[in-house]
Amino acid sequence: NSAVVRQAQEKLDEAIRELFDAYDLDESGQISRAEFLKIEMRLCFEDGIAIFNEDATTAKMTKADLDNDGVLDFEEFRGRTLQTYMDLGMEQEQILADVRLRTRKCLTERVKMGPRYHAGIRKALRDIFNLYDRSGDGVLSPEEWIAAEKKIAAEVSDDIDENWINEAAFLAADTNNDGVLDVLEFMEASFNMFEGVKKTSSAILDTLVIILSSLQTAVRVRETQPLTILLQQADPPEFQPPRVAWEDAPTEDNDHSYDWKECGEVKLPMNLNTAEEVISIIRLFLNLPSDNWVTLFYVDKSAEGGQRAVNMLRGDRVGQGNVQEALDHLSKPNSVHRIYVKNRRRKPAKLTFQRRAFLEERDALLGKRTGNCWGLDWTTQIVGVGEALPPAQQLVFNIGDALVIEVPQTDEGGEYRYVASIYMDRTDVLSAPVDENVEGKKKKGKKVATDLDPPLHLTFIALKEGKSILFVDVSWEDQEPKLCRMHGLVAPVPANTAARIGPVEVEVQRYSAGATKDKQSFMWWNGEKWSSKKGPAKKKKGKK
Repeated sequence: NSAVVRQAQEKLDEAIRELFDAYDLDESGQISRAEFLKIEMRLCFEDGIAIFNEDATTAKMTKADLDNDGVLDFEEFRGRTLQTYMDLGMEQEQILADVRLRTRKCLTERVKMGPRYHAGIRKALRDIFNLYDRSGDGVLSPEEWIAAEKKIAAEVSDDIDENWINEAAFLAADTNNDGVLDVLEFMEASFNMFEGVKKTSSAILDTLVIILSSLQTAVRVRETQPLTILLQQADPPEFQPPRVAWEDAPTEDNDHSYDWKECGEVKLPMNLNTAEEVISIIRLFLNLPSDNWVTLFYVDKSAEGGQRAVNMLRGDRVGQGNVQEALDHLSKPNSVHRIYVKNRRRKPAKLTFQRRAFLEERDALLGKRTGNCWGLDWTTQIVGVGEALPPAQQLVFNIGDALVIEVPQTDEGGEYRYVASIYMDRTDVLSAPVDENVEGKKKKGKKVATDLDPPLHLTFIALKEGKSILFVDVSWEDQEPKLCRMHGLVAPVPANTAARIGPVEVEVQRYSAGATKDKQSFMWWNGEKWSSKKGPAKKKKGKK
């Protein structure tokens, strides 16, 4: 059933994320060409292949790099990985097993590459940095750094070399000369210290784990600082795409009161493990129904120049995401003591998450589309306040007709990516969604498409008599931290970054006996009626 399918896909996505992280040597959230080649070459030799084909591997990455920016983000890596396996005709269980095997091999190779690339050592150093950053300003002062390095040096080596932790070492580590060390500078200084230690990476990791446990016991707190909870002022908030959402967002710390309303203060317990546990407390505090989805954002100091960074709270399972990191930060006196709550929408009660049809199933379903297409486009339905959905009497289809929901894939020339999530019932009445790419529009006399962000059509084919309910959530919320960083924003954008097309109920009937079939057509809902032109209906003069 659909629940089992969803769980299997989530398990596969989680495994691909772990593989992506294994390739991401510097933990930047992107895989550079150098990182990709470094891992691929080591895996090649590990598999017993004597000659590494650098040109072929470079071409492999270029093909996956859809926006041609020279790096792979997770969606590009995931898409190319899945496509490679599907081209090989592998089943989902086989794919999952092979992805996990590749991840283990990558992590093993990273251990062989030394402490600098060891995933466990890098994480332990980040955790130690956060524990010594008592003030929560995202940097270590000279005295905080010396205390941290002395602790590590004393445990890692019997003979402390004073040159590791003296004034000259601090000045050398402070590469941007701002008088403090950010997390990357701290890690680099630690790696340089490890180079003078005759210990294996595994031994160093064991030592760091002991240090970390000792520090956590010494500085343990039970709850965060009092946190101001902020909700969007607009009711309801508008949904906007990335290219315009940032325009009225605050770039100064005291410039957000117009867009956000303060709802009081709350202290969060430090033993929360998942984003949902935090969200549950916030819902109770705000007296929101338990069937509401919301997204939480917080602000901390980034690793680059002490700039404030907007982060989305993530983590569906214990040990995943950034929940503990967020709570640690929000427990410190100099951190930004705010939680932003947005993107409120109802959870589906009876509808279930539906994956898209692929390969042979996709082709078979498209072959059953023999009638008219009825479209709902995302710009008409959700951008701004959005237009009204078609009433029930406008959603009576014949078998062979199709409902088409047009959703965005990217924005700003591929800089930001959207996620479309489908929830529905009765896939025996309306088919599972089928992806159909839309070609970019071309100017007359031009060969190059001007539309750098072509949308995607999700097609649902009417298969048999009955009724089916569905909606599609469109979101770029996970891209919001990137947008805020690009434009120097100090708070989340006030617009929603997730919106819903639907729910709609489609009734499917058999084609009436004796009726004459019209020529196949494609019609779009404009908020008032079906039209051959896509877009909202023109408002009459005087009509608001």
